[in-house]
Amino acid sequence: MSNRWLLPENIADVLPGKSNLVEILRREILDVFQSYGYELVIPPMLEYIESLLTATGSDMDLQTFKLVDQVSGRTLGLRADMTTQVARIDAHILNRQNIARLCYAGTTLQTRVVPGIFSREQLQVGAEVYGYQGIEADIEVIKLMIEALKIAQVGPITLDVTHAGLLKDILDKKHLSVEDISEVYRYLQAKDKSGLQNLMHSWDLVAKNTILSLLDLSGDAQQVLTQAHKTLPKSEVSKKVLNDLEQFCLGIKKSSLDIKLNIDLADLDGFQYHTGILCAAYVPQYPVAIARGGRYDQVGHAFGRSRPATGFSVDLIALAGLSTKKVITPAIMAPWDDSDTLRNMIASLRSQGEVVIESFPGHEHNESTMICDRCLVFKDQTWQVVPKN
Repeated sequence: MSNRWLLPENIADVLPGKSNLVEILRREILDVFQSYGYELVIPPMLEYIESLLTATGSDMDLQTFKLVDQVSGRTLGLRADMTTQVARIDAHILNRQNIARLCYAGTTLQTRVVPGIFSREQLQVGAEVYGYQGIEADIEVIKLMIEALKIAQVGPITLDVTHAGLLKDILDKKHLSVEDISEVYRYLQAKDKSGLQNLMHSWDLVAKNTILSLLDLSGDAQQVLTQAHKTLPKSEVSKKVLNDLEQFCLGIKKSSLDIKLNIDLADLDGFQYHTGILCAAYVPQYPVAIARGGRYDQVGHAFGRSRPATGFSVDLIALAGLSTKKVITPAIMAPWDDSDTLRNMIASLRSQGEVVIESFPGHEHNESTMICDRCLVFKDQTWQVVPKN
């Protein structure tokens, strides 16, 4: 018989102390979202599989747990990501004509561990803007992403920026197979020039040279932009891409002077359904991006409304594991007593936001992550809070 206390591989409990930090981060981050006008939505944990996999590609299909609904007989999925759920809510449930700012926080599950990430379960928190095409929305959501990371006090932040527009324009015109498109992204990610040349041997010279030039456009944001103006073709698409990147970098730098900004126009692996600016945030002591964001204007198409959309998400459990934020919960120790005066005193203290722990008879020593630095004692005919010896 297996040990009943064992959990599935790459699934873990979040214990006292860290769980308290996770909850504090969730509250503070959602409060920041609300201060920007974002409205909280709570999508269900499972949906019909067709809805969950809309516009997310084959990778998400492999990452999604599936089960059969005993009521309808249809296949359900446990969400591995919440973006398409929020897109469904915007497109089909809210059906607003103007801008919608939505945020969320909830558990996601994946069938396999993503390289560099250590759990198949995440507590995903994110914010998204629907209905606005301008770069201002991209700047706003990434500013929120940076604020969320700063709340967690995870150290210096490096923001890697790219843009899907140039490559998407070329690939859309080529009418390639899904396999060939994936190969292009893979070779770009690996900076594999010979692999790209072999794949593009029959392409026109402009498209071929444009994609090959992306391999060298990486590094400090300002330097890459200067180089890109010299090497990219003078087309309307490249002009818009460079204008987007310039406006975006300027907007982020104005609000976050301490952020290191890099651009890598070849770093597009895994972003096949994105359409514009894309960002990945990196912090010390974490091998992969701690947060990702970007524009995905086609995400609502399958739900009947292809609205402009941009957003970001971060895993709160991973964020808490990196956080240097000090969370100390002071508490007051009280004796177990049914006297009305003591009960009223305890109720009053709790209503003021104090934590009061009542000691059960014979168990006066409390084991907890909370710090009992005061106690309630009966002194001078009244109950008083005094420092604990």
